[in-house]
Amino acid sequence: MTVLALMRHGEAGMAAPDDARPITDAGREQARRSALWLTEQDLAPELALVSSSRRTVETFHATGLRCPMTATEALYGSTGQKILDEINGVPGDLPVLLVVAHFPGVPEAASLLDPGAELPAFTPGTVVLLDLDDGPAAPGSGRLRQWYTP
Repeated sequence: MTVLALMRHGEAGMAAPDDARPITDAGREQARRSALWLTEQDLAPELALVSSSRRTVETFHATGLRCPMTATEALYGSTGQKILDEINGVPGDLPVLLVVAHFPGVPEAASLLDPGAELPAFTPGTVVLLDLDDGPAAPGSGRLRQWYTP
């Protein structure tokens, strides 16, 4: 795995229970714009790991990206370390992996990977790119490449 794209889901509406919250029209637009930015960087993912919540799955579908997607409960409400654990569970070596999950887990994962990086505020739809070292995703094993907030 070379490039990790960590993305916060698009803006969500209200619903109960929390994992049933849909994304709004603005959230769909955020997802579309973030995906366009990724493709402009020539970084279309080969696989997406997505939280099983409705808003993250809808965010992935709104991107229009054409890669396989695995939705997992493990990313719902996860910590940054749990996100790294899920990344490490991906078999094989992928040039680009997308993870769509939640605040605060996504910024925590980015901070773990590159502790010295100046990261964005992670408003809805924000995507951060990190170059990963060979081997497992572990604290200090990444370097912030760039980020985009729609």
